[in-house]
Amino acid sequence: MKPTSDESLPLFNLDALPLPPAPGAPSGPAAPPDVAPQIPPGPAAERTDAAPPRPDDDAELVDWKDDLRRDFEVWLASIDEISAPPEDPGDAASDPPDLYSFYEQLAAASAESRKANRRTAEAMSQWGETLARFENGLQPLREAAAQLTAAQPVAGRMARAHCLILVELLDRMHRLAGAFASPPAAKRAWWGAAVDRAWRQSWEAQHQALDILVGHVEALLAREGVSRIATAEQPFDPAFMLAVAAEPDATRPPQTVVAEVAAGFLRDGELLRAAQVKVTRQV
Repeated sequence: MKPTSDESLPLFNLDALPLPPAPGAPSGPAAPPDVAPQIPPGPAAERTDAAPPRPDDDAELVDWKDDLRRDFEVWLASIDEISAPPEDPGDAASDPPDLYSFYEQLAAASAESRKANRRTAEAMSQWGETLARFENGLQPLREAAAQLTAAQPVAGRMARAHCLILVELLDRMHRLAGAFASPPAAKRAWWGAAVDRAWRQSWEAQHQALDILVGHVEALLAREGVSRIATAEQPFDPAFMLAVAAEPDATRPPQTVVAEVAAGFLRDGELLRAAQVKVTRQV
């Protein structure tokens, strides 16, 4: 509703307002002012004169009061209507606001905000711990997935199982080639020298054919990154070798490979099949 012409809005007496406590002074609600609020005779918008400063006021305090009074009068001049009274009788009977009430509410809101920030920080900390535990739980799954991925054959490459089959076949072919390298002693047979010569020529032809086949298999495995483990006269390495026998030998250091029972192979630096070897031991 609009204020009538005969109504006047009261101005607060700023000289009677509680001043901020001096540094070191005890905190607490200010005492009620002894001076009653002054009511000017005319409208608030026409009052522009400032109250004369008291003799005990310094210049800074006077300027602060003048600025505060001027801002308050400008705010009163901007009011066009007075809001309707609250419907709640308890709100209508409440005391008019003052600076101390405003400060009290501001302090309460600040404390509540600090509590909310602390609760938010605790919640975020708990959430971070939960994520850390979840991350630790996912680590074994990542390792298992990486192993499964590594076990899968790469496009264009031979599977590990196929490489093992070729390695086993190559090992047997090497043993067969070693048997061909030692032909039986020459003896005069009942079929004669010509038949014996033809038989030995056939032996050499089969030996050469087997060597060619061994070379093809070795080249195929080499393209797949498979290499043979060197074991002869090497120190025993349990990471790549398996000792199947030990024999005393005073001419070599202990744990030295003296014979290879079955060849071992690597694929791209990783163990494909361990070598079976004979090693020396102390006499």
